[in-house]
Amino acid sequence: MIIERYLVDTIYNDLKDKMVFLGGARQVGKTTLAKFLGKKYFSNKFSYLNWDSREDRLAILDNRLAAEKDLVIFDEIHKYKDWKNYIKGLYDKYKDEYRILVTGSSRLDIFRKGGDSLLGRYHYYRLHPLSVSELLKRNNFLKPFSHFKLLTLQMLIS
Repeated sequence: MIIERYLVDTIYNDLKDKMVFLGGARQVGKTTLAKFLGKKYFSNKFSYLNWDSREDRLAILDNRLAAEKDLVIFDEIHKYKDWKNYIKGLYDKYKDEYRILVTGSSRLDIFRKGGDSLLGRYHYYRLHPLSVSELLKRNNFLKPFSHFKLLTLQMLIS
């Protein structure tokens, strides 16, 4: 049984605009969430490539991506030395043809030093372990960044 996570709608909406990087600790459900998004919103028209799979790694290096797919999920690609330039090139060339979702460890948000800039091309989310509301299947009305927007609005009014 798959539990729908709190970031599902937010990530889907952000994929319309930019790439999404989904990081987090081991075993919190990053891959499961990514595949769930593919099935729910892309009618199974998604490609899942895992850097840890030799076959997928060769497909990535040979640039053999499924052209008929609407979403391409790269899992653990941060283990590839030149992954930032690779992803940047794909995004710049194909951003109007398919969406890109990158999942991996917490190290996804520690790549800001050196190399080619990805600035302005992605949204980053950190997936946390299941919350109590997710486990109880209760609708959590809080949305990511909604509290921040409310505070910003209140600051502008004051």
